[in-house]
Order: sequence, then structure tokens, then C-alpha cells
Amino acid sequence: MEKLSFKSAWGWFPWAVIVFTIAVCIVPSLWLGFDVGIFIMALGFVLFEIGSFAGIYYKIEGESLIVYSFFRPTNYPIAKISSIKPTKSVLSAPAVSLNKRLAIKFSDRSVLKSSMPLVVSPDRADEFISALKAVNPAIEA
Repeated sequence: MEKLSFKSAWGWFPWAVIVFTIAVCIVPSLWLGFDVGIFIMALGFVLFEIGSFAGIYYKIEGESLIVYSFFRPTNYPIAKISSIKPTKSVLSAPAVSLNKRLAIKFSDRSVLKSSMPLVVSPDRADEFISALKAVNPAIEA
């Protein structure tokens, strides 16, 4: 089976965090006198935030859903996915968007060591669900 990759959808939230960071770090330095150290620190922090948000993506490889959070992979067995439904949950999750989220429930609680769903925000949600259902047709969507 081919490997499919999906970026996390970006909503308003990451942009708000980036603008807030710029405002809190750079605007006071301009107001009180330009300081190169503060500017470099703020620029580094903004680049770190963008890297962190860009480091959240998802891959489907064979029988596994691989969720990369801050470029660190976690494997989930697609065969144990029982349902995928849109959600507006604001739970902490490997998802950048707050409004384009999917809740993935597993048939086996030991997968997540919890009864809570895995919340993701793939940019091409319909294609993502179709790819998962191609591996496990029993998934309710």
C-alpha cells in the first residue's frame, strides 16, 4: 500500500498565537526603545512556534496511522479504529486547528490507555477518512 501524508489543518488559533507573540515581544521593544536582543529572541520564538505547528502531521503506512506531534511519531493500529466523527472538542491534541477536528475512537482502550478519543485535524479530512476506511472498512464515519 502507498504511504499517504496529511498536514494538520491550520485554523485561526496558530495565527493568533503568532500575532500575540509578536505583539507581546516586539511592540514593547519598539515602544521603549529597540533592543536587538529582544527582537532576536522574539523572532526565534515565532520561528519555534511555526516549527511546532508545522511539526504536527499524519501518515498512513500499511496498517498504521502515524501521528507526528512536534516531529515525534506515535503509531496507532488502523484495525482497532472503531469510529471517526467530526468534533469541536478543545482537548489538547496533535491538531493545529480548533474547528476542523476529527475524534478517532478505538475499539481497544489499551491503544490510548484511556477512553478518550484521539483528536486530529487533517487538512484533507474526507481523503483521510477514505484512506483509513480502505484499510479498515468497519470504521464508522
